Amino acid sequence: MREMLDLFRPRVSLAVAGGAMFGAFYYGPPHDGMGLVSAFGAGVLCAGCSALNQVQERRRDRLMLRTRNRPVASGHVSPRTGLLLSLLLFQVGLVLFFVAGGWTLLGLGVSVPIIYNGLYTPLKPKTPMALLVGAVSGALPPLTGWVGAGGSLVDPTILGVTMIFYLWQVPHFWLLHEKHREDYERAGFATLHSRLSEGMYRPMLALWVAAYFLGLGCLVAMAGMAAWNWLVPPVIVLGGGWALMSVLGNHRQRAATAVYASLPFTLAALLIQSY
Repeated sequence: MREMLDLFRPRVSLAVAGGAMFGAFYYGPPHDGMGLVSAFGAGVLCAGCSALNQVQERRRDRLMLRTRNRPVASGHVSPRTGLLLSLLLFQVGLVLFFVAGGWTLLGLGVSVPIIYNGLYTPLKPKTPMALLVGAVSGALPPLTGWVGAGGSLVDPTILGVTMIFYLWQVPHFWLLHEKHREDYERAGFATLHSRLSEGMYRPMLALWVAAYFLGLGCLVAMAGMAAWNWLVPPVIVLGGGWALMSVLGNHRQRAATAVYASLPFTLAALLIQSY
């Protein structure tokens, strides 16, 4: 049972379901429950992507200290079983998406494994810029919850949140790659640090961090924030400044803390504002 749970990476799948649930509640109070159905579908679909990813990367996973005990890499789950389970989860997740949001949400759901498993995973050993592709799938959870709850696919309100999720993905994973750089390079994955000089690496990472926090500020300004005006913007400005100084000063753990904490803080503020 533990191996099966590890195959589905429950923490990541729950985080994706949480992002979709935010989109559903951001649209409005759940009347018919379809937003929650789509959030559950997003978590199931993410579990399927995780299972298929572990089948695809099983040989590289064996070379990394942080992944060598994953179920498929360690041999506790066969590649065939992992593949079959991933396909089953894809079917369940896509059915839930169709029930919640019809063809529009189904189309969004189909795009997730295409982007994550079909494009991002094969590109990871070739270029660190693969993340710019993979981040698209990671940005979709709030949009799927919004559409499942009855919102429009092209509503600027949720598209702004989706863009923030996209901007967040890039520094989040680049900082993670830097933390485990030796592991990733041992397995043959392309890291940003290995392809760029230190003089280019830090400015590029700082540029993404700045773009992310600037996007947060714009999102907060568009939402108005009402009574939160006195708290949220200063926190974002201070957090962004601290993150930028940490990146440029080569204190990547501090930068990671600011980037990781800023997103749930802002999402909570947006929900409070909307209700």
